[in-house]
Amino acid sequence: MKIDASAGLFLHAKNNQVTDKIKNVGSSSKEVLTVDPATQFISSEPTLPTEQMRAKSDNGKLTVINYKSNGKLDLPARFEAHRELIERVANSTSTLYLHDTPAAANQVAQEYDKTSADLYVQNPELQNKNWGFSIDGSGKLIATGHLNLADKQLVEEVLNGNDKLVSAAKDFKNNFLEGLEIERGSSGTSQYWGKYDVNEGNFAEIIDFKEMITQSRNNDKQREATGYLLNKRKWTINIAEQLKTSAEPSFTK
Repeated sequence: MKIDASAGLFLHAKNNQVTDKIKNVGSSSKEVLTVDPATQFISSEPTLPTEQMRAKSDNGKLTVINYKSNGKLDLPARFEAHRELIERVANSTSTLYLHDTPAAANQVAQEYDKTSADLYVQNPELQNKNWGFSIDGSGKLIATGHLNLADKQLVEEVLNGNDKLVSAAKDFKNNFLEGLEIERGSSGTSQYWGKYDVNEGNFAEIIDFKEMITQSRNNDKQREATGYLLNKRKWTINIAEQLKTSAEPSFTK
């Protein structure tokens, strides 16, 4: 996982539930970090690398909390006893919900748009057929859904012909699986996405990139304002729905 040394504790997550709960953890060792799964992180948009999260220090003043050069969070003393929990939440949040995985998702969407234009020129009927695509354990993009053999072969040939699309799909899968592992931590359980059993072997059966792109698009105004093809809130909701529909919650707390 690449850690941005200038990023803050929750990397500009606008959902203040997490921050408030961590403050509670800092004041009481009996407090458990909990977040409403229905609203976790879905209100945040992708952030600039220079943005930083601020939290209250021991003297009550606002202090910038950064990552140190060794990858550890530079935490006020009041949070030190809960470093493992805070770092795990911060790192999994960065990887899964705010930076690495959604950035890869946006790249998948951009490259797919370029490639699908050519695909639909070759076979316009594909626009009206129910199909999707994902990436298998070998790193190959595969077509899913209701396609005959000829259509499936065409889709896979065209999609895999875009090296940037293949690379973005690999990045998405790698970051996603890594984020799930980080979120589970030493306990091996999670209340959120990490509770679902997604791995190299079953990833293609669970995550459909085409559905993700279709259901998560920004409108023209939003895209112009954010610079992103995908809407973070819609994207988070869609991935959560795909997990709920297709994955087993084998690592539930």
